[in-house]
Amino acid sequence: MRIALVLVLSLAGAGCVKKNNLPADEIPKLKTLAEVMDVQSTIADPQMKKAGQASYTDADWTAFADVGARLQATSTKVKEFTKGPEFVAFADQLNAKARALADAAGAKDAAGASKALTEMKDTCRACHKKFK
Repeated sequence: MRIALVLVLSLAGAGCVKKNNLPADEIPKLKTLAEVMDVQSTIADPQMKKAGQASYTDADWTAFADVGARLQATSTKVKEFTKGPEFVAFADQLNAKARALADAAGAKDAAGASKALTEMKDTCRACHKKFK
């Protein structure tokens, strides 16, 4: 009986799994602010922890380029759920920092990447302090 209950709960839970690691082209299909924020934190948080490093690996550069592209998509999408002009301004700031990260990744510019990651984290914190 226990095994059957665990199996039923596992199967039921499988339909409730958040789609939090979406590619950039899937982000426009998200329907709620919570979904966008979940994707954004899932993809950005691990990379933001790398701010301040003096150098990065080829895998980091690839990840930074990907995160930059996806955060540009999330920061554009999030404006559909606006909470006013200040919210939109934070989204625009994040978009600019995500572009800076992607550019730094393309140039393999460690200082530029670190700066962009730090500024992205600061933008997220400020927005969450105001709106979360």
